[in-house]
Amino acid sequence: MKKRQRKIRLIRAGIQLLFFIFAPALFSTAFAGVKSVFQAIAAHQAISWNSFLDVTAVLLVVTCLFGRHFCGYACAFGSLGDALYELTVFIRQKVFHKKGRHGYSEKAIRILQKVKYIWLLVLLVSILTGWYSKLQGMSPWDVFSMLTAGRLPGATYKVGIVLLILLMIGMCTQERFFCQFLCPMGTIFAIMPIAPSALFNRDRGTCPAKCGACKKRCPAHLDIDGDTPLSGECICCHACQGICPKKNIRIGIPKMKDESSFLNTSWEKMGERYWKIRENKIRKNRI
Repeated sequence: MKKRQRKIRLIRAGIQLLFFIFAPALFSTAFAGVKSVFQAIAAHQAISWNSFLDVTAVLLVVTCLFGRHFCGYACAFGSLGDALYELTVFIRQKVFHKKGRHGYSEKAIRILQKVKYIWLLVLLVSILTGWYSKLQGMSPWDVFSMLTAGRLPGATYKVGIVLLILLMIGMCTQERFFCQFLCPMGTIFAIMPIAPSALFNRDRGTCPAKCGACKKRCPAHLDIDGDTPLSGECICCHACQGICPKKNIRIGIPKMKDESSFLNTSWEKMGERYWKIRENKIRKNRI
């Protein structure tokens, strides 16, 4: 199981690193497409298609068809959060001898996950009212985009730098802190309909009694195939697959029992019925 966990984590980390190096601006570009739509509405202008909307549309379609794999593998801001959290786990284990992975309680996570919906609404209203343009220099995402592009933010971005530092501190306290609680694009992805073939499911019949390893390991504390069809919080990090001792978790529509097992079950029932009838006949003959 540990080898499988390590393999999944290494593959994911490698893909995240590639996207972080070569496409760190995908997150901010996608949200820029959303902003352009609401800015056009606020200005009472026709919505003109642009390169930002190209990225936004592609990511939305990919999310609907394959789930939130962009969040789990390609978002540079999410990858930054993973790196900071894993570094914190390493320091806690090696320096302070703390076992396990730290984080908030399930109840706290459920409450905080709703904050991002309020935050997205605030952002969209501020864009529609023109107030967003007055926040120049306060966006932590703009500061992050500058840093990943190799540019240092100027003095006008002091507030944005402070907010970015605060977000990074939060990332150290809870796995996927920003993605779960504050990400505006993550909120949009969370409300998108996802194809059943992209959902995680598990064979509960072969799960060990009182295991719950997948739910404990999930950053969002999701009950696999219980919450996942109804909740958009799954970021497709595949941590549940890596931790499952029975390899019960898969992506896709749950498989029906195959024909051979159905036939075997039918023959077993027929055999039981045959022997019951025969026993009854023997008893009647004895009487």
